[in-house]
Amino acid sequence: MSVSERKVQERAAREELILGHARGFLLRRGFQDWNMEQLAGAVNYAKGTLYLHFESKEDLCLAVATRALRERADLFERASRFTGRTRERIRAIGFACCEFACSHPDYFKVELMLKSASFWEKATETRRQAHQMEGARCFRLVHEIVKEGMRAGDLPHDRMTSESVTFALVAVTVGSHIMSLEPAMKLVAGIDDPIRTVRQNQDLMCDGLGWRPLLADWDYSATDARLRREIFPTATWCEPVTTAG
Repeated sequence: MSVSERKVQERAAREELILGHARGFLLRRGFQDWNMEQLAGAVNYAKGTLYLHFESKEDLCLAVATRALRERADLFERASRFTGRTRERIRAIGFACCEFACSHPDYFKVELMLKSASFWEKATETRRQAHQMEGARCFRLVHEIVKEGMRAGDLPHDRMTSESVTFALVAVTVGSHIMSLEPAMKLVAGIDDPIRTVRQNQDLMCDGLGWRPLLADWDYSATDARLRREIFPTATWCEPVTTAG
């Protein structure tokens, strides 16, 4: 290995170390209750070394979120390979959403903070573009299945565009993840299983869009069993959701 190659590897390893510790700080303390000097002490590097990788604390935190979002897109990519009716394939994406939420339970709250203007504008353009690219990748994978559903006649295409349908599915999923974790909302809505609630809302949205087979017309518990066996055999969340009526 050449000296330049070794330096590239060392830099990448150092950046991963910094990102890993920064994620821990974010999860334990939020954004405000730590600084770059404390993080430098945790990784045993000078604070100036951190700034060789990240121009600001906001830049660093956006990189943490982007790494998580990349994992989400990777899960979507895996889910998109599931075979079956298009409604089953979009269910596979929903399954991937919940698998991601269990691995990153605070991600969506952090994401809201990162998108605020006061935060977003302090991150570098390079970091913002990297984050937007992973978000677009997630959207694109969902959109492809939506378009396939319309072409197959499973999903009506005379009421909404494929882009609007995709946006609605994303909005319901992200909103459900955020709201079902709020203690007051959980109490008011009687939510005892946030993941189950997310999946139920996804099903309600798909039925409302008229995406066939409708919930009452198909054994989606069998679909879930296939998803676990064929795509997500090491899924970290509990039993499959039985929603067929």
